[in-house]
Amino acid sequence: MMRRSCPLYTALCAVLLLGLSACGSSPAVHFYTLTSLQEGKSSPAIEMAERQGIIAVGPVEIADYLNRPQIVRRDGASSVTLLEVDRWAGSLQGDVARVLLDNLAVLLGPSGYVVLPWETSPLADGRIQVSVTRFEGTDQDTVVLDALWTLNGKEKGDILAAGNTVIVEPAGGGGAGGMVEAMNRALAELSRRIAAEAETKLGQAG
Repeated sequence: MMRRSCPLYTALCAVLLLGLSACGSSPAVHFYTLTSLQEGKSSPAIEMAERQGIIAVGPVEIADYLNRPQIVRRDGASSVTLLEVDRWAGSLQGDVARVLLDNLAVLLGPSGYVVLPWETSPLADGRIQVSVTRFEGTDQDTVVLDALWTLNGKEKGDILAAGNTVIVEPAGGGGAGGMVEAMNRALAELSRRIAAEAETKLGQAG
């Protein structure tokens, strides 16, 4: 003779199945990429007669703790949080190098400088190297960019300019998206400062 199912038992099974289903699902991951001043714009044309020289950019390095898929947020002097559901679509180091190259091309192009990756331009008139020691959101709803950079001349060991630039940008309370937009602005400001030095120093060296 078949037993009748107990309503309480059936209800408990349903709750258990729902719980297991909830445990099996995970939050959606959001992917981000940095954008340059050149995004959506065409590069200005440069006549050969107006060319001032070639500037190589690279290598561009970032601190090891930043070189990971997750976006990093600093919570204290020695504490950081990895945002597991907010990640870079590619390599952060590659993104930073690409954006700096594009930004410097936009900023220095009108003055007649051709900006190229350092690997492809060994005989450049100047070379910009960048080392990023901090590039993260903070618990103060800001983004901090701390970068060491040098501008080398054509001759080996010839340093025309160098700096340690720290830039703080408000993130505007927009979560990871706001942080990434602030990071774009910080990279744009760093690019402007380096471009101004490069234009002045290379002009003097020439």
